[in-house]
Amino acid sequence: MRSNNGKQWFIGIDGGGTKTRAAICDGTGQVLALASGEASNPLSRPWGEVERTLRTCIADVREQAGVSEGDVAGLYIGLGGADRPRVKAMIQNAFADSWQERLFIDNDAVAALYAGTWGRPGIVLICGTGSIAYAVSEQGTRQRVGGWGYLIGDEGSGFDLGRKAAAAVLRAYDGRGKETLLTELFLTHYGVERPDELISMIYEASNPRMALAQTSALVEQAAALGDAIAAELISQAADFLIELASTCLAKRTEPLPVVLAGGLLTAQTMLRQQLIEKAPFATVIPTVSPVIGSLVAAMTRKGCHLDEETIKQLQASGTKREEMKKVREQG
Repeated sequence: MRSNNGKQWFIGIDGGGTKTRAAICDGTGQVLALASGEASNPLSRPWGEVERTLRTCIADVREQAGVSEGDVAGLYIGLGGADRPRVKAMIQNAFADSWQERLFIDNDAVAALYAGTWGRPGIVLICGTGSIAYAVSEQGTRQRVGGWGYLIGDEGSGFDLGRKAAAAVLRAYDGRGKETLLTELFLTHYGVERPDELISMIYEASNPRMALAQTSALVEQAAALGDAIAAELISQAADFLIELASTCLAKRTEPLPVVLAGGLLTAQTMLRQQLIEKAPFATVIPTVSPVIGSLVAAMTRKGCHLDEETIKQLQASGTKREEMKKVREQG
């Protein structure tokens, strides 16, 4: 166990529909440990499983850093839907007794925003498995546009792209749509010989929403090969995302930066490229992951001022830890 030397410690959780990330840092912004777990969106996964994932991630980063629970000054839990009373109550019931005033709960969009603004106001445009535009003003007021889930929303998201691509494949198979390279890519991806065999593979998946979201990579691949259907799907997705952010901006009285977040906008995708080219607003691409933004949230909620040196430390040590983790995972 490492000596704490009387330091303040902060734990940040970034929980989404694909995975959960946790990090711990000291009061100077030095990141000591990172951990990851399964999805922790309580709107799409049983709460018992979500709670176990959160507890495991918290324990993991504490043990790596050699920090006891009592030495942690602030725990920030950012989950999808955590700003809704029912979800917030579940988190409080599970963690408030032991963490009390050290516990801070919020929507995971805030962590993604703070990864680009370092705790300052702004709008975050998220496109991963789902999609949402979420604003935090100077006064702390919130505004959301979209993010209504895969059944009635999530336009432009990875799931939306994957679902529409699968539909395009089946339309082509029926003779109702144009031929597309997506057909061959989907058949190979799912390991089947005919498009009609995709039905059981898609509907019987353990998590159809996540499985279809992952096929958004096939849309990018087909578009890069010159497929017109795939290119049109990406163009439509960019328009949907721009609409989310533009609507959110129109609801605010002050100008705010638009931070891009989520796997499809933080990577160098064709979707991101088109969005940036088409958007009538300036965009910010974060240099750290949302889990570092969750540490920023933990520190600022506890009343800590993030000066330039603290931000540099969070950025440098967080990025280094991310790189080391990728090497371990790839090795």
